[in-house]
Amino acid sequence: MATLTVIGEPFPDIEARVQASAARCLTDAVAVAAPRGCSARLILARDAVFPQLESPKARVESVPLNTGALPILWRAGATARPLDGEFVHAVTPLVPLRNRREDDGSQTSVMVPHTLAWHAPELMGATHAKAFRSFVKRAAKLADVLLAPSHAVATDLEELTGLEVRVLQLAPPREFLPAEDSAGTRAELGLPSRYVATTALPGDHGRLGWLLDAMQNDASLPPLVVLHLGTDPLPPVREALAERVHVVQVEELHEIGAVISGALLLALPQVMIGAGFEVLGALAAAVPVLHADCAATAELAIDGGVRVENEAEFAAALARLTEGDSEGGASAELRQLRAFAEDRSRSFSWQVTAWQLWELHANL
Repeated sequence: MATLTVIGEPFPDIEARVQASAARCLTDAVAVAAPRGCSARLILARDAVFPQLESPKARVESVPLNTGALPILWRAGATARPLDGEFVHAVTPLVPLRNRREDDGSQTSVMVPHTLAWHAPELMGATHAKAFRSFVKRAAKLADVLLAPSHAVATDLEELTGLEVRVLQLAPPREFLPAEDSAGTRAELGLPSRYVATTALPGDHGRLGWLLDAMQNDASLPPLVVLHLGTDPLPPVREALAERVHVVQVEELHEIGAVISGALLLALPQVMIGAGFEVLGALAAAVPVLHADCAATAELAIDGGVRVENEAEFAAALARLTEGDSEGGASAELRQLRAFAEDRSRSFSWQVTAWQLWELHANL
């Protein structure tokens, strides 16, 4: 009986909580998609909160290490010995690896969700970016296959590593989906009834300034809600925009789904994004995506988004898309984009991802 083991402890960056949720969703889907006699296993640190998995063919096990020790100790090959002979999938490059004989039955697939560490390290922080590059380099040397969530990221990784990188599409974590209590969550957060959501950050790569400048230059634009997953608070909002910009310091992941699902659109001016879960969540809620020159975002959104090339075009598109019709409702363009976004969302599901992952390991 084959067991596909999912490493549920992600690389400890700003998206770690989201990746941990994605690992749980994937494990359940892997169990459901498992061939006859096969199963799924989720590996967590001993100090982690163990989730209740839905499938009886899925189980949770722990390693005798705390979460904080993993980025250090998993660099040593000896920590990978308990996984000898296993099918292993890591949702990020944080995974125990070692040199193995070709005939020992071990298979390891490693997802590299983005290339921020090379092209926009400030969005991760210099220390995290350096560690991320190191783990990817190790995975390129020791893993059986590198994966990426989009062709854009895969192409970039191939240039960086010189290896073939395969594409495995992801899906939105369940917390990123609209829920019955989403309206109540938005009320608790004190959000306006009409707003634009973003995950942009300050700086040249994060480009939050594009949105703030647009709002300062156009008083008719709706309020802006900034979703922030980081532990360090964002700098204070410009005084002139204090009443129009709402920063949500995300404490519970379901807040992300509530905020995105209630937005007019998701505005992503940043140079690069992470794994793209916010885009997938927006599409699932039929929320269009306005984005700049990020190939991964464009690939995920396709017709469910609007792509622009510079700050001036971004501001113009933001004004056009959020302008109401003659009766105060959404414009015809925004209504059409909502339909396209909902249609595009059907391309992403954990069930399809799990089936493709089993097929990948069967063919390695």
